[in-house]
Amino acid sequence: MSESVQAIHRVANIRSIHFVEQIASGDRVLMSFPDPAPRFAILAEAPATATGAIAAAPRGDVMDVVLLPLSTPPQGTPAGTNHGFADWLEKTNGPGAPPPVYVKFRGVELMWRPGHAMLQCDSEQAESLLSAVAEFAHYEAELRRIEREIADSWTELEQDKALAFDVTPADLKRSAAVGERMNRTLQRRIRLVRIEPHLYDPEAGLPAASQKLGEELREKARTDARLETVDSQLEVFEDIYEMSGQRMGEYRAAEVEKLLEWIIIVLLGAELLLLVAQSVWRF
Repeated sequence: MSESVQAIHRVANIRSIHFVEQIASGDRVLMSFPDPAPRFAILAEAPATATGAIAAAPRGDVMDVVLLPLSTPPQGTPAGTNHGFADWLEKTNGPGAPPPVYVKFRGVELMWRPGHAMLQCDSEQAESLLSAVAEFAHYEAELRRIEREIADSWTELEQDKALAFDVTPADLKRSAAVGERMNRTLQRRIRLVRIEPHLYDPEAGLPAASQKLGEELREKARTDARLETVDSQLEVFEDIYEMSGQRMGEYRAAEVEKLLEWIIIVLLGAELLLLVAQSVWRF
């Protein structure tokens, strides 16, 4: 950890926001989320490490937030917007990850990336602004999860796209796997539809400053463009799997019809043989 971050650590208020499915007695609920499934944002003090350092890597469903006061930076801290935390946030980025989102308006400064944030504001605004950050982080994380699932599914789609035009007997053996992929595509669509309204606009019940922060976060994180991209990608998956399902259903029905035809032929042949046998027996 750099000397500048160590200096700020002495005056910063470090919080952790935990995104949980259930709340327990004593939990401090910051926000509740109805979509895509009920969840809660729990506010807690961030535990200090053995060296007093701030954790530098995302920890799943936890977001570390460094709260900085609107005051003169401590001695040894570089002056400027982010007081040295830009380097800290940059180091939490994985290879190829986008840079942190930076928002500044009316005395409020925020640097955010998944799992981490630095918020400088008036202490009286802190909790309401944290609610806006938590709300955005929750829904952005759900969008990012869908983006990641789609990115991981292109290879499977390439393998299955031929089913939209032709089906062979061997393809029926993997119909269960294809059906599961179709189901996952539908689940992604359902989740996207549920979170989409929240990614266009912040929660209406938040204070004006918090809504402004939420709007700025959405604009800087390009959620509108990302939603359009995910929607287009899901349409490709849906079209291919819809056609694949139809072709596999038609092929299965044709195979059943063919089997029934052979059964009828065998029965008619047996009946004919029986009639011939009866005629021979009479003579």
